[in-house]
Amino acid sequence: MAIIAEWEESKWLVVSSFFFTVPAVVAIVQEEYSLSLLLVGTSLVSANYWRKATYSWRRNLDLVVAKVSFTVFAYNGVLHVRSVPSVVGGYSGLVLLLFLFYLSNAWWKMKEKRWVISHVSFHFLIMCEQLIILKSMQIERKN
Repeated sequence: MAIIAEWEESKWLVVSSFFFTVPAVVAIVQEEYSLSLLLVGTSLVSANYWRKATYSWRRNLDLVVAKVSFTVFAYNGVLHVRSVPSVVGGYSGLVLLLFLFYLSNAWWKMKEKRWVISHVSFHFLIMCEQLIILKSMQIERKN
């Protein structure tokens, strides 16, 4: 199988895949168990892929789970993010994370080592976006 990334690069993506466990814990505290389960699953599938980044079933599963997770959180973001600071931060963050994802892919194709930094940053920003959405859901539930 063709290798997408060597361990020296992908080890950082294994670590950053576990960023999603931070909002998973927040979701448990908020009793959003299905979202917590989705986030833990997303972390595990992502880390499993990046531990040996090849064109394989692990990559295909990661692509599917990541898209499902993104869609579920985007949907909840549109429904629940209402405060001006959260809207500005959330939508600005969305644009930035899409740019980071694009940049990561472009740099990877150009064999630029910086692609890893871009993808780790993408993972971090996704975690931040998930936290904004969960906080907005909590605020909405209290009102």
